[in-house]
Parts: sequence; structure tokens; C-alpha cells
Amino acid sequence: MPAAACGTGDSVTPPDVENLTVNGIPAAAFNTPLVVPYQGLEGGDEQRPSVLRLEITTSSSGSPVTFRATGAQLVETLTGTTPAVGELTVFSEAGPEKCVAVAYAFSTVVGKGAIRAQGLNEEVVTFAVATVREAARDVDLEVSAAKIDAGDPIDAIVQVTDVFGNPVENASVDLMLPEKGPGTFATGANTFTVFTDPKGRASVAINTREGRGTSLSVTAKGDLAACRPFENQYACLANQPLPDFDAASGPQKVKVVITEPSVDITEPSAGASYSAGESFDIKGKTIGVKEGTTVRLLLGDSPQGMSTVKANGTFSFTNVIAQGKGSGDLGYVVIVGELKPTPIEINVKAFSIVSHKVVAAGLKFRVAIGAWKAGTIIELTRDGDPVTKIEVTTPGPDLYIVAPNTPGFYQVQVTTSRGIVYGLKVDPVL
Repeated sequence: MPAAACGTGDSVTPPDVENLTVNGIPAAAFNTPLVVPYQGLEGGDEQRPSVLRLEITTSSSGSPVTFRATGAQLVETLTGTTPAVGELTVFSEAGPEKCVAVAYAFSTVVGKGAIRAQGLNEEVVTFAVATVREAARDVDLEVSAAKIDAGDPIDAIVQVTDVFGNPVENASVDLMLPEKGPGTFATGANTFTVFTDPKGRASVAINTREGRGTSLSVTAKGDLAACRPFENQYACLANQPLPDFDAASGPQKVKVVITEPSVDITEPSAGASYSAGESFDIKGKTIGVKEGTTVRLLLGDSPQGMSTVKANGTFSFTNVIAQGKGSGDLGYVVIVGELKPTPIEINVKAFSIVSHKVVAAGLKFRVAIGAWKAGTIIELTRDGDPVTKIEVTTPGPDLYIVAPNTPGFYQVQVTTSRGIVYGLKVDPVL
């Protein structure tokens, strides 16, 4: 439209509008994504513009043209401090060849944008808004669980965003674990680099192990921490890349509490004494052991029973028969899962007829009384029938029982609330 053909309008009447262009490209042909302006409004290039110059031809000069933005913001000029708005009215100006109205658009939110240029009629341009790897500014780190049992895996999850909170795809983040800590990545190393997905997220599994400490520090650090063009923004100072924004996040660290598995025998108490053949209960409590884990009871190498860990971490064995040392001179132990054996620290004392001899009064039996307490009644039987009894007055020392000199098989026994406990030895008198 020649300048002479462009008449002078007024500040109230909108002109006819046509030929909307975006950065010199007809609106219908424009398909370049608008990049979130991580370097400022004047940053970017033709392939990745961070600001769009909108120009539309008008039928008159000095006439109002209204630009309305959806998913974008508008400014009348790139210089000065004019605030960005969603709707902007400018007045057309006469150029050497045509009259035009000009505005500038940018966006801080990824997605779809649209600009409507309206005079007496309207033209529209739509475009995509994207952010790029170089815009990565903030890295957020979390773990799938803040407290775990040793040996359990966890996931480290990162979220990378630009200065406006948009997720950044394909941003790289270095994850680090202590060199001698209780965890490694799936590769066995203590460092791992992840790349974010379209939602700006990435994750990696961490394997934990026992006996290497009670906590695990996980650190996430964006690579190329710098604040220069074409490098990412993880370490940008406040007010960069645009005014009024906080400093970038920089490296992030979280700590995971790792509960080391442990086993505590709560019953019997350490050092408790039992007579051989006497029954007792074993109770224990675990920490950091999963419900349902198998618990084995052994006497030396000989299996004595099996149990499982309950939801509250406890386990138990009932009516265990007190016996002496097992194979290898080992006493009772419990083994929870794959943990090291836990000894049951008890004393088992012999309860039996040690010897007998003929005396004037009949047969005199020497009896090892085991761990029976004062007041316990020990019975002497012949061929299973009671013959005589004696009460323990002083625990510990052997005592003597005298019976008629009658042939038979002699044994001692004690009646308890759990049943009869028989002495280990039967003495035949023939």
C-alpha cells in the first residue's frame, strides 16, 4: 500500500487491517516456536526467537489497533520499562510504503499462544511456546521415601524448571552419593547423570546396603552451572536472566534415614538359668526387618523351630526345651532372615541322678538339681511310680534322696505348670 494511499485516520475509529506478519513472515505461514525468554526479551535468534514482532497493515495512520494475547504478553516497545499486558492498543503509523501497527509479544508459559490484531476486522496468528535445555534454572530433588530399612531400594527424582517454572526437557542433572556411604546407583557407581523427560522429570534407583551408616545423602546438581548465553542457568544470581527473579536453585541435597536391621532378645533375660528338660519361651523384637521374615531357632547347628516376624517387629518361640550345648559347643541362637545369628544367653544346668549307693537305710541317690529354685519338690520314681520326694532348700548344690533298696529303674522329676520335667538319667537298680 503506497504511503499516499494511506489516509490519515483519527484516534477513535479503527482502521481496516490486513497482512499480519510475525517477524516478517505471514501469519498463516509462521510455524516457529516462541522460546521462553531465559536470556531476556532481546535474546534468542531467528530459529529460537524469545520475542515476536507483530506487524499489520492498516488503512489509515493514527488509528487505534488492538492486539489481544492468549498465552502470551504484549509490549509496545522493547526499550523502557513499560509493563507487559494481555491487551494492548497502539496507533498506526505511516511508513514509506504503507501504514502499519506494530506490537511485540513474548510468553513465559509453555503451551499454545495466540495473538489477535483487531481493527474494523481481525487477523490471528497462533504459535507454540517452548522452553529449551539452556533455560534450565532450578533443580528440585526428592526421594521416594525419607526413611527406609537397610537393603531396600529408593528412587531419586528430579524436576527441572526454567526461571518461570516451566518444565525443561532433556536437561541433564548429575546425581551424587557419598563414596563410602550406604548406597549406590544401579550401576554400582556413586554418580549418575539423568536427562529429563518432556515433563522435566527424571528418576534413578538407588540400592542401599547394611552396615555402612545410618543415613544417606543424595545430591543433585545441574551441569554447566553458569549464567551465560547458550549455557544453562542453574547458578544464575538474583535478577538474572530477567529482573525481579530470585537466585537459581543451585545444587540440591536430601538425606535419607536408613534403619539398620537389628535383633533384640527380650525374653529370657540374659544369664537366665534353666534345668535341662525344662521348657521356656523365647521372645524377640526386630527393627528394620520386614513382616513375614523367617526366624530360625538353632541349638548349635541343629534346627529347633521356625517363626516369622510380625507386623510390629516381634517374633516368638514357645515351649523350647532347655538342652545343653549343641554341635560345635554352641548354645541357642536365632537367625532372622539373612542377618547374623543372635545368641540366646542362658545357662542350662543338668537335672539328673548323678549316682547311687547302698547304705544302711536303703538306696542313697545323689541328684544334680539343675536350676530349680528353693521350694521346688523333686520326686524320685521307680519304674515310673513315685517313691519319695524332697524339697529344694538351697538352689545349686547336689542333694541326696534315700529310698528303700528295691530293684527297678529310678528317675527324678519335677511337676511344673507346663508339665512334668524328667531328669536326664535313669539309674537301674537290679
